[in-house]
Amino acid sequence: MSVIVFDLVISPGISVTKGIPGFQWTELCRLQPVLVMPETHPLAKLKRIPLMRLRELLLIGLAKGNYPEYVPHMRAMLAPFRVSPRFVSLVNDGVSTLFTELEAHHAAAILTEGIISIMPRTLVARPFSPMLPSASVMIGLPALRPNPHAETLARMLLEEVRRRARRNAAVKLESVAHKKGISLRT
Repeated sequence: MSVIVFDLVISPGISVTKGIPGFQWTELCRLQPVLVMPETHPLAKLKRIPLMRLRELLLIGLAKGNYPEYVPHMRAMLAPFRVSPRFVSLVNDGVSTLFTELEAHHAAAILTEGIISIMPRTLVARPFSPMLPSASVMIGLPALRPNPHAETLARMLLEEVRRRARRNAAVKLESVAHKKGISLRT
């Protein structure tokens, strides 16, 4: 029997921390859920998607085989809003197949904003209103004798995430100040 040894793990969700013993975990970032759909979808015209619009919406999701937490997480996340997701198809192969299914069924999928940079141009993503709880992305290293290269990579990733967060906050502050006619430049 062979043993699989990980030097570094990056995974969505906190539950992964229970499934890989002997690791120290840190939250890398949080990602907001978005509704992804073809640009020709009726909801694509909206800037934000009201959660009540999900009640009758046909959804494509990620299947239990490779994504065991997806459907239970979606149901739990939407339950406080009295929305029960209606999945017409669950995809096990990954996002490329999911994108194809969205086009074929002219349906939508609930994913996180991290997907936007790899979506085909024929798809759009819209945030929800009210906002849904963000999803945690965790990074883990072995608690005993971590690989120094993996430690360096983890540190670099954490620094980059923090740097981007600071830059985004500065851009938002500048935008708000500009709208109010306030100059932040000296």
